[in-house]
Amino acid sequence: MRIGGIASGFDTDQIVRDLMRIERNKVDRKLQQRQVLQWQKEQFREVINQIRSFRDTYFDVLRPLTNMTSSSTLRRMTVSSTDPATVTATAGADAPVGSSEIRVIQSAAAARAQTAPVTLDSASGARLTLSDSLTAVSAKLQNGPLVFDAVSSSFTVNINGTELSFLQNESLGTALARINNSAAGIHVGYSTFSDTFTFTAKATGAQSITVDDGGNFFAALGLKSGTGQETIGTAGRNAQFEINGFAGSNASNSFTVDGVSYSISRRIEAADNAPPVTVSVSLDAEAVFKNIQSFVEDYNKLITTIGGELNEERFSTFLPLTDEQKEQMSESEIEKWQERAQSGLLRREPALGNMLREMRTALNHAVGEDHLSAIGIEFSSNFRDHGRLVLRDGGQQLRAAIAASPERVQELFARRSSIAYSPDLTAAERSQRRQESGLSHRLNDILLDNIRTTGGRGILIERAGIAGDTTEVANSFSTRINRLDTRINRMNELLARREEQLFRQFTAMETALGQLYAQGDWLAAQIQSLPTRR
Repeated sequence: MRIGGIASGFDTDQIVRDLMRIERNKVDRKLQQRQVLQWQKEQFREVINQIRSFRDTYFDVLRPLTNMTSSSTLRRMTVSSTDPATVTATAGADAPVGSSEIRVIQSAAAARAQTAPVTLDSASGARLTLSDSLTAVSAKLQNGPLVFDAVSSSFTVNINGTELSFLQNESLGTALARINNSAAGIHVGYSTFSDTFTFTAKATGAQSITVDDGGNFFAALGLKSGTGQETIGTAGRNAQFEINGFAGSNASNSFTVDGVSYSISRRIEAADNAPPVTVSVSLDAEAVFKNIQSFVEDYNKLITTIGGELNEERFSTFLPLTDEQKEQMSESEIEKWQERAQSGLLRREPALGNMLREMRTALNHAVGEDHLSAIGIEFSSNFRDHGRLVLRDGGQQLRAAIAASPERVQELFARRSSIAYSPDLTAAERSQRRQESGLSHRLNDILLDNIRTTGGRGILIERAGIAGDTTEVANSFSTRINRLDTRINRMNELLARREEQLFRQFTAMETALGQLYAQGDWLAAQIQSLPTRR
């Protein structure tokens, strides 16, 4: 606590504040520089996030419905079945257009074995529970008991070549879970309603469940009578079918032939003599059109955003407000000022400008002998549109191109290069990859060069980083901000010392004045005490 001006009558605090204001102006300028850098970093990240969102939507293999680098996205097929209750189908990009006739002779089935009721008194309702120990289970089995090794208190069985051991005191539920989670490839369950165990192979096909008894386990369940290896239950079987008169077989009820993936929907026996099903494959031209249309619209939004940032007006005289300036302004005045101060911070930003030019160039160059204009997509003639794409005739030319030659559209966007993308490619390799690639791969390469976070950071990521990644703090803007913070902290330390020095000087002045006034008072008192002459 300082109490100034006792002797002098001066407002010491105000005098020091006025003297320090000039000194603090230097710090305020640094704080304003810091705020501008922070705003620039935030605006950079907003652009980066929009670029990432665009890329994730149209160039991510995990988005098969919109991935423009995939042939199947640009050659979407639709499939119909005359009897979907028997056979359903889907088609890939390489599936031929047309109809096929499939006749299912029999569906595939899994090997299966089921016991009769296993307990001594199942009719009375005293059934097994999954919490029963194997000792308790042994006592209840009508074909039991189970035989445990006298030393280890356990027994071992072999199922499909997999050995499994069970302890005497573990529960039935634990034992069944061990079988189900093993490499035996079967699932076993117990029904308290029917008092039966069911063993089912996890995969369909012509295979059996083979067991080698131990501890009398399978004999106690009534599934095995002898010793040694034995097959239990009924074997599985393959699906048998004919497609256009040609016979086929498959272990599963789902299989692919000539790009068409068939799925048998119900259990069919050979005796059923199931009638043939016609499966028709056709191009879903409208789905392909809508995908390209959405791509064009979102591409235009992205380049409009980037172009807007590059050309936004900069108001250089509107610097970030200091705390003292804000105290003298209303909320609406502050808001309007800040809006001007944040305008144009990315104006003519080289990294963004280069990326935008590369994107336009990539789409403007032909793929082989073909070009975007050949399928009804062209660049806007207005230079202020920053290279926006336009669908001629409202998209009718694009629709016609898709219907007439879907392979052409597919090749234009999704053609793949023999050289995989890598940030370490030489200039010659980059050039070859660009020439061989379709438009989608070209654009994706450009975006990766700017926003990749692995295999070396992209150009924009190096500048501003992204949240939730190591680049959030390790980027060029953050480095510059940290340097400013160091200088600001140092300047604040010097200002604090200067302020303390001024207060010490004023305190010394007040002390000297106090002493002077005290001496004056003493002299005045001495003078008054002198005798008066007559």
